[in-house]
Amino acid sequence: MKRLPLFLIVLTLCLTSCISEHRINRTYFRPDDVRLEMSMSDFEYLGKTTIDVEYKTYFGIFRKILSINGIPYNHRYHSETRVKTDPKIRVGSVMRRGMYKVIEDYPDADYVIPTQQQQNYEHMFMGRVVHKKLTVKVYKLRE
Repeated sequence: MKRLPLFLIVLTLCLTSCISEHRINRTYFRPDDVRLEMSMSDFEYLGKTTIDVEYKTYFGIFRKILSINGIPYNHRYHSETRVKTDPKIRVGSVMRRGMYKVIEDYPDADYVIPTQQQQNYEHMFMGRVVHKKLTVKVYKLRE
């Protein structure tokens, strides 16, 4: 009987100690209209390169990458490069692993445009082998 009031006091202290107020005030400066007017004369063409990926899919769900840029793929040692482009242009998660070739070939690149994507399918029982090639043009800003 004497333990009940002690238990209620301890429970009340535990519950009230967890209640706190947390406020975060953030102020961002965002102008209504920002324009950066550039034309193709502001860019210097560096060249173009092709990224190729080969992988197998089983049952439309499971994927096993066979090679990236002609090199057999090792899932323990791989690199992935994310290039931000227009959201309407989908590069794909598998092709991102091959984008390192663009950075290796053109380390001073500022602007990468995917221009052409080709996909070839070889059908097999309960799956398929997919060959993808992506051609990108690489530009650099003129100074």
